[in-house]
Amino acid sequence: MGIKVENIFYTYQKKASNSTLALDNVSLNIEENDFVAIIGETGSGKSTLAQTFNALIVPDQGQVQVNDFAVSYKNRKSKKVRNLRKQVGLVFQFPEYQLFEETVEKDVAFGLKNFGEKNEEAIAAAHRALRKVGLDESYYKRPPFELSGGERRKVAIAGILAINPDILVFDEPTVGFDPASAKELMSLIVNLHMSGKTIIVITHDMDLVNEYAKKVFMLEKGKVIFEGTPSELFNNAKQYDCLEIPMVIKLALALKEKGADIDLNKIHTTDDLLEEIKRWRGKHE
Repeated sequence: MGIKVENIFYTYQKKASNSTLALDNVSLNIEENDFVAIIGETGSGKSTLAQTFNALIVPDQGQVQVNDFAVSYKNRKSKKVRNLRKQVGLVFQFPEYQLFEETVEKDVAFGLKNFGEKNEEAIAAAHRALRKVGLDESYYKRPPFELSGGERRKVAIAGILAINPDILVFDEPTVGFDPASAKELMSLIVNLHMSGKTIIVITHDMDLVNEYAKKVFMLEKGKVIFEGTPSELFNNAKQYDCLEIPMVIKLALALKEKGADIDLNKIHTTDDLLEEIKRWRGKHE
């Protein structure tokens, strides 16, 4: 199951003098089991776009097709929205701020119970989801507010995983994390992708984009101004003033300027760059 966005527009504060056009004729396709990054400066429309995927925001014009449901102004009151939100899980930036139940297991089970699941089944699903994010039974009865920031983030993600959506949208998933915690979280997201989930990540972190994404959409002032692979994006970085090039790509480009035969399409991590350098040097020894 993928997502097809067709010519959508959305304006905040439509009737006010300071109305803001957040999405301006946006069209794009996200294939089933894709790993997509949505990038752009603050205010470019990234989070607004993501919230149309499960009808938290309904476009003023156009539609977002997810499986057999069209998110559109015409369908804004459809009862099928409930089912859509079981298929598309949205993990907000700082999702731990949404925790409110007295125990971790109750918080993770809340979404399922809200969808009509019986308490026993919801708690069992919550336990499975918590184990999936690396939180064992010692966490089940603990109050969420006693946990560390990283642990609370995992509880919030488990609450989405318990519902078992086919598509997972993460808004700035690693913000506020130290490098080790960020790596651990991205490993979890990669495993979810490998299990068949479609992954959409909204981020300002270009290292994350380069290392993990298969496709990138770049927004500017509510418009899609780039669609392609991370390599295509960074190879043409001079076209985009606001784009920060990952350090590993900067190093690779500097080596290419000095004559090194390095394939930028193969470089996503420091280890990839080292392998390319070894390959190039091997040809000249």
